[in-house]
Amino acid sequence: MLLFPVTALAQQDKKAYRIGGTVYETRAAKSRPLHYASVSIPAYGIIAQTDGSGRFELPNVPAGAASLQVRFLGKVTIDTVLQIQGDKDLQFTMQQSDFRLVEVNVTAKTTTGSNGTASRISRAAIDHLQANSLADVMALIPGGVTVNPDLTNAKQLNIRNAGSNTENMNAFGTTIMMNGAPMSNNANLQSLAPGITGGSASIGGGASPNAGFDVRNISMNNVESVEVIRGVPGVEYGDVTAGVVIVNTKAGAQPLTIQGRTNPNVYQLSADKGFNLGKRNGALNLGMDYAYNTNDPVQQYLKYRRFTGRAMYSNTFFKQLSTTTSLDLLYGKDTRNANPDDQVTKTASSGEDLGFIFNTRGTYRVNKKLWLRNINYVARVGYTVKNSFYETQNTSANAPYSMTTNNGSILTNKPGTDIFDVDGNKLNTSNPLDQGYFATYLPSTYMGRYDINGKELNTFFKASATFFNKIGATNHRWILGADFKSDKNFGDGKTFSDTMPPMRSFSSVNSTFRKRAFSDIPALTQVGLYAEENFNTRIAGRRFELSAGLRFDNFSGGQNALSPRLNASLEIVPQVFSINGAYGKLAKAPSVMYLHPENAYFEYVNINEIGVSNIPVGQQVLMTTTRVFNTENPHLEIAKNEKAEIGFRLNVNQATLRVTGYKENMDNGYSMNRSIYGYKPVVFNEYRRTGDGSQPIYELAASNNVLAGFYMPTNNLVSRTKGIEMDLDLGRFKAIRTAFSLNGALLTTESYNKDYTYFDDFSGNAGSDRTHIGLYEAGMVKRYDQSAVTMLRATHNIPRLGFVVTLTTQVIWNESNYQRFGNDSIPVKYISKEDGQVYDYDVKRKDEPEFKDLLRNVNRITEVKESWPPLVTFNINVSKEIADYMRVSFFANNMFRTYQRAESKRIPGTYEKRGNRFFYGLELSLKL
Repeated sequence: MLLFPVTALAQQDKKAYRIGGTVYETRAAKSRPLHYASVSIPAYGIIAQTDGSGRFELPNVPAGAASLQVRFLGKVTIDTVLQIQGDKDLQFTMQQSDFRLVEVNVTAKTTTGSNGTASRISRAAIDHLQANSLADVMALIPGGVTVNPDLTNAKQLNIRNAGSNTENMNAFGTTIMMNGAPMSNNANLQSLAPGITGGSASIGGGASPNAGFDVRNISMNNVESVEVIRGVPGVEYGDVTAGVVIVNTKAGAQPLTIQGRTNPNVYQLSADKGFNLGKRNGALNLGMDYAYNTNDPVQQYLKYRRFTGRAMYSNTFFKQLSTTTSLDLLYGKDTRNANPDDQVTKTASSGEDLGFIFNTRGTYRVNKKLWLRNINYVARVGYTVKNSFYETQNTSANAPYSMTTNNGSILTNKPGTDIFDVDGNKLNTSNPLDQGYFATYLPSTYMGRYDINGKELNTFFKASATFFNKIGATNHRWILGADFKSDKNFGDGKTFSDTMPPMRSFSSVNSTFRKRAFSDIPALTQVGLYAEENFNTRIAGRRFELSAGLRFDNFSGGQNALSPRLNASLEIVPQVFSINGAYGKLAKAPSVMYLHPENAYFEYVNINEIGVSNIPVGQQVLMTTTRVFNTENPHLEIAKNEKAEIGFRLNVNQATLRVTGYKENMDNGYSMNRSIYGYKPVVFNEYRRTGDGSQPIYELAASNNVLAGFYMPTNNLVSRTKGIEMDLDLGRFKAIRTAFSLNGALLTTESYNKDYTYFDDFSGNAGSDRTHIGLYEAGMVKRYDQSAVTMLRATHNIPRLGFVVTLTTQVIWNESNYQRFGNDSIPVKYISKEDGQVYDYDVKRKDEPEFKDLLRNVNRITEVKESWPPLVTFNINVSKEIADYMRVSFFANNMFRTYQRAESKRIPGTYEKRGNRFFYGLELSLKL
């Protein structure tokens, strides 16, 4: 199909016409030509921009029906269907997008097309909602949940996901495209040591390295529109498994707009102004935003600050090249000052991000009698400095710490002093790389602090060409493109004092931490090639559209991925009933953290005389052996998600009903987890002092085989989601000036780890108390998360007064989770502590001392958390235009008091209080 238009060029319909015209705006009751308005016929790939007189021209437009769109910042988009049978000269007058419109758009509009099922959110909807971040507008899409708008904690987007087990992977696989380029979290390494702790929570705040971009740093006051693709995106979008969120910021001329906003958590002030620099000099749009957030008004030591600044220049050169170039400043800082009431831990932390983004994109219009219509490009370079620290007073913190990073090094607390055994063999090593290093035994209580410095450089380049040809009654618009993406961290990395390191982790016995420089880690690179055919025609008077494409990606490490994607729709009853379907495969590269994890370090105490009363302090010896293991996974695959959906659209008079059923399968999602490759055998030798000479001599007291266990990047996360979405738009009833809409979603997510379940709960800390590692059947525990949400909105407006009020009733009918267990009492295999190899488990030997500790003491508790009765939230949003220069907006949320069932097999019928909270916000906007 991709080659078909090329081979059939000779058959191209010769009937092509010129569509010209003028675009106007109305100011002070006068009509004026509008400069830099975008005029396009998307189906044909034809784009134009108005000149200083508001004129535009679309050459070589094929005969037949076509949808024409006119767009401009702050104006209501014009979308009309033209019947083209000859040359036309048209006139359009664009309305100001405010709350004086008869049909004001303050909800998300569901669409289906070449990018599958999507929701489009306008500027008016963003203003009416009083969104503080991109996360807030997700409440408008089907299945979205109303939340109190704040900037507390990192905000990362999830699309069509109900499971807490998979939310990080879902957010990691959600791509946020700002002005045509992705916002990347791939080079984020702001975590202590995922290989040891098993988690990768960001230190001090901000985005977690294993999840998505922190959207708190995107000010919604600079955003013109948002589109959320929930279905199968087109092949131009790569490095994605969940969905795509397209953000377009403001460009072009606009009045000076100053906005102030407040609610119990957030204080925000912003200003925007667009300058028209002249007929040929383009336009410059400037914006800034400052926000201050407190997690809780009574906990002022927890806070977040954000500052964003943006300058965007747009112009048209040679009448054919339209460009926008922007420079963005993003600053965010999470702060946790020491709580004056906490005199035990004295915890304080900070996570500070300072980023600069240069972005340019443009379209070169050809629009000749050739099949090449336009060439598009995007270039983005982002540089972000991340500085985090965490400090706390550690208690019960006694542990050894050695300065070396060399595997097998044996150091003591007495550098330069050799330690011998009874046979005269030297016990401590003399590695030249350890010169000046020594081991120490940490005190029980000390103030520890560590800092992480990251310097992320993200680059993205894309170029594509759009072609169009008409063959008989069929239209063919096809796209060829390529993109390149690179993510590199040049930061100083993780640093701390050798005398006050981070406290040991209890999840990996004998583990310890070391410093790491990020600048030594290779960059993650991706190259993508894609081709897509967009075909439409009429079959028996019914419109049929098909978008089919193929994407090829090459990732660092030599791995490749092929991603076919298909979207189709067919009218069954013209203008009344149509069906649509989609299928596709999506692929997401591992981040730098997954591709290049840091080594795992372990400390084994061979001699510990610290605190022994009968040995003078100056003669007490501490000796440790350091073991270092590479945690990289050479078998790591590219994570892939298979998506399919089918739905219909029904139009009856002014009402539109859209229903979509979908299914998603991911069998190899990323996670930091246990693995059979993450257990290494170690000989743990312990010595005791013997003899009474001035030079201490040591004899071997115990020698045990133990296993060092650490976490590795794996592809063991399985997620299977299925659901149904509904969006009913009843339109506006003029008699009561009220529009009604109802949307909702029902979804279920099954998630589990397809690897073995690793068990050694009865293993002790001492070398003689270590056990083998029991391996229980793969995928033993499966979790099921369910969600059922509906949202009813009634929007009443009085255009003459510029008054809009929206009443929203959200009902969470079901929000539950439960687990199912397989064989959870008898292991199927075990990892031997003797040699680290995997052996079959012989159930006949289960009572032997060596194997009985591998049996789980099964006291299974299957949690069932469920909202019942349903959780109901009422929300009111009010916006009022005052004259032509002022708008006041108010919102209030109230969640009914309800209880959440937290049931177990042992304790049935227990309930937790969900709470009842009133929340409100106020915004004032001035246009000067």
